[in-house]
Order: sequence, then structure tokens, then C-alpha cells
Amino acid sequence: MLLVARTNRAVVLLGEEQYAEAEAEASDILREVTRLARPTQIAEHEMSALACLAEAFCGQGRFEEAEAVARGNLPRATGNRAASLRCLLVRSLNGQNRYEEALAESQQPTPAASRAGSGQSAMAAAAALHGLNRREEAEASARQALEECRRFLHPTHPRISEAQELLAGLTAGDQPPETPDADAGSS
Repeated sequence: MLLVARTNRAVVLLGEEQYAEAEAEASDILREVTRLARPTQIAEHEMSALACLAEAFCGQGRFEEAEAVARGNLPRATGNRAASLRCLLVRSLNGQNRYEEALAESQQPTPAASRAGSGQSAMAAAAALHGLNRREEAEASARQALEECRRFLHPTHPRISEAQELLAGLTAGDQPPETPDADAGSS
């Protein structure tokens, strides 16, 4: 039960955008998990902590680390955890301006996200499409994200505002983030 409470604390810290504290909590959970005698019973806690860690890295702009966590653990993830890690992988690639790869990852077969994950994958795909200057497709993906958020999330959930802001930026003609120089070493 303590692992559940600590994982929930990490999720709350992420929601509060306290990424460094969420990273520390997730890292502590992972250290604790390695000490337990029955690893098959704690696999879900480990995967939850890894997802929290990857999200904390994304929130701190540490996209390469987030990519390593997501990509490294995606093959053994199932169900909602697979959906979460796939979305985090796409976000981490977007953060590195690797939009083609992000878009390709967003199109990989992945289990449906839980209601709590509503809109996240479509928002990440919209960001990749926007980075590739595919504005109409990006807008369609952002509209899909907003629709999913409104359908499944509480009206005051912050992701609804994020989806609205994303769509507003796309429809206003905001320019995509600049792609780094080829010599910058992002690969």
C-alpha cells in the first residue's frame, strides 16, 4: 500500500508541475521496488514509477532521458502503461525536435489510453505535425484531443485548457518551434 501511496504522490507532484520532486519520488520508488522479494507482484508499481520519471524528465526539459526511460521500458509495458509510455516517447521526441520520428511513433499500434490519459496522444501527435509544418493535420489532431478531453475529463481538468491553447495557437498560425542545426547533435 505504501508503494501505491507514493506513486500517487508522484502523480500529484507532476500535476502540480513540481517535476524535480516527482523525479525524486519516482526514483525512490524504483529503488524500493528493487529491494522487494516478489518482483512479479510489483511490476505495475515499477511501470507507474517509470512513467512518472519519464514525465518528470519531460517537464524539466530533459527529453533525452525521458526518451531512454520510455523507449527502454515500452517493450514490456502492457495496456494503459504502454499507451502512457508511447505518448511520453512521442513527447520526448517532440522536445528534441525529432518530429518525423515522433509522428512515426505516434502512429504505432498501442492500446487505448485510460480515461485519465484522454487527449494526450492526440496532443503529442498534433505537436509533431505542427513541427513538420502540416498545419491542417495538426489542427485536426488538436481538435480530436480537445474532443477526447471534453468527453472524458472533468470540465476543470488542466488538459482541456492545454488542448484549447494548442488548437488556438494552431488556428492563429503560430510558427512551429525551430529545428536545431544539424551540427547541434540532436539525434
